[in-house]
Amino acid sequence: MILAKYILREHIAPFLYSLFVITFLFLVDFLIRILSSILSKGLDWRVVLEIVALNMAWMLALSIPMAVLVSALMAFGRLSADNETTALRALGISPLKAMVPVLLTAALLTAGLIWFNDRVLPDANYRAAALRNDIGRKKPAALIAPRRVIRDFEGYQLWMNRVDPSTDKFQGVRIYQQERGQPMRYTYADSASLAYTPDGKNLLIHLYHGENHVIEPRNPNQYLRIRFREQTAAIRNVDAALNREKRSYRTDREMSVEDMMKIVRDNQAQLKNINEEFSASIFEEIRGMDLRLAADSANPVPPRLLNLDWKKEIGLTPTHIAIARRQESDKVFLLERYEARSSAVRMEISQYLVEVHKKYSIPFACLIFVLVGAPLGIMARRGGLGTGVIYSLAFFVLYWVAMIRGEALSDKLQLSPWVAMWGPNALVGAGGLWLVWRMVREKYVAVERRSWWARVRAFLRAFASRFRRAKDSGAAA
Repeated sequence: MILAKYILREHIAPFLYSLFVITFLFLVDFLIRILSSILSKGLDWRVVLEIVALNMAWMLALSIPMAVLVSALMAFGRLSADNETTALRALGISPLKAMVPVLLTAALLTAGLIWFNDRVLPDANYRAAALRNDIGRKKPAALIAPRRVIRDFEGYQLWMNRVDPSTDKFQGVRIYQQERGQPMRYTYADSASLAYTPDGKNLLIHLYHGENHVIEPRNPNQYLRIRFREQTAAIRNVDAALNREKRSYRTDREMSVEDMMKIVRDNQAQLKNINEEFSASIFEEIRGMDLRLAADSANPVPPRLLNLDWKKEIGLTPTHIAIARRQESDKVFLLERYEARSSAVRMEISQYLVEVHKKYSIPFACLIFVLVGAPLGIMARRGGLGTGVIYSLAFFVLYWVAMIRGEALSDKLQLSPWVAMWGPNALVGAGGLWLVWRMVREKYVAVERRSWWARVRAFLRAFASRFRRAKDSGAAA
């Protein structure tokens, strides 16, 4: 019990320090990416703090497992540097026993993170996304960037080719306007400048040297082309105040496991209905055809159709598809529709299952990183932040590259969701188990459990050394 408390106490300071540093790095990167938009919006400092607080949720979900890895490396590295692990081995205490309290604590962190990722993180992501949308409606003209279609104004689409930094004027301006009950208007201008009305609710676009093209949707023959030297377009109801609105939908990263599994079950039922629908309309007729006609078919089967996933589910063979393609091309078209519809449903199922598995696999990395960090710290024989940062970055980069790549493959239906999300844990965990085996074999077993032949050789070397010392002392006398 005393040993467990001592080892855990050695982990507290490195864990808190590394958690602060890693979270701070995430925060700095996040602020750099949103700083320009925050400053241009003129937000209240309380709103800025709310943005930071809501985004701290995903930062903590990522930084806690990494902090576990760094703290294990630094703590066991310091124990090894002070020869305390050697003292433990002299007392007959295996390094594995010293890792037990750390593994138990990591298990508690894993359970806490699973609850956090399922209950706290989705709501924080939902509120953060809603706040981003609310901020986007506050002075959207502040985010106008050249060579990008601006759709922040209702009924308008804007394009600015470039901006002159010396005059703050936009060049090559195009405005597409389509309001309900009004003719479609396309405006082109060589240059333009932006300004707000005094109350800040309307955006004024001062256009210079351009043309208006007006089309009446109900009568396309009525076409007007108007040239101008200077013209002002007013976009109404651009409010400078921050108005909060409640979103009516949530994305996969804003849902709990229960909500996502409900969507998965609904999609699985929909996929079953699609199979039954196409089976009733097409596949039963194809099964009843005379298979002997396939031998006379001169039309090759498209390779894309031969690789469809529904062959095994429905029981079709390439022969059935060849008959359908030769005799009734419309049925091949329906087969392609089936492929498109079923693939879309499968992709949505895979997308939600990836998020479900991610809520468990990332917290489980706390246990995996203890298996990696503890033996690396002991075998390195030196502690400190430098060692912790180097090793932890290497393993964490490997972990996240595998995680991101696995998610991309799963979204394309090329990899199972559970393999994509648990594969990185298995990969890094295998490396951790190998390090543990090396640590036990080289640092513990090699000292305490030598083979009988090694003991004989050690005895003979000691006997020969004593014999030489006795012989030398007798010759000197």
